[in-house]
Amino acid sequence: MRLLQPPIVDDLMDSQLTLELTGFQKELVLEGLRYVRSSRKLGFRDPMAPQDEQRELDIVTVQNLISQINGQEPAKAGAGV
Repeated sequence: MRLLQPPIVDDLMDSQLTLELTGFQKELVLEGLRYVRSSRKLGFRDPMAPQDEQRELDIVTVQNLISQINGQEPAKAGAGV
């Protein structure tokens, strides 16, 4: 595992991390991300409550990570979740 740029707490969103993973490790990471995505999608919430923007953002963020790991273009914000 190589860290290109040390993460700075104030600048965490702009930091970049490069990992060298075996095929098994990649699949394990993807499995974990899919689990988190499903957990967010299926988590209990009051159907009468207003839309949970943080939940929607989490789902899109995880989907984008999955796409990046698979070498695909991340989904645009606001895409169907």
